[in-house]
Amino acid sequence: MYTLTLTESDIGTIAFVGNRYEWSSILQDLNEGINEIPEYKAWEIKDAIESDMDGGHDAFPMLDTDSELCENLYKLYHDIV
Repeated sequence: MYTLTLTESDIGTIAFVGNRYEWSSILQDLNEGINEIPEYKAWEIKDAIESDMDGGHDAFPMLDTDSELCENLYKLYHDIV
């Protein structure tokens, strides 16, 4: 089981990016606060992030790379084994 803590601002960012990218699309069903993510869902998230990186692109298009959300998503991505 994995966890991802999201703030109200994080939820707003995910909603703003919406279905434009796989990373945001897969996260739209998460809630503010601590989200417990089962193994199968974690792999779906990892696959979505990797899909956005096809062709050498950034993992999180439209996301501020200096944001705490970006940092938390990279940590989740790297923790999934």
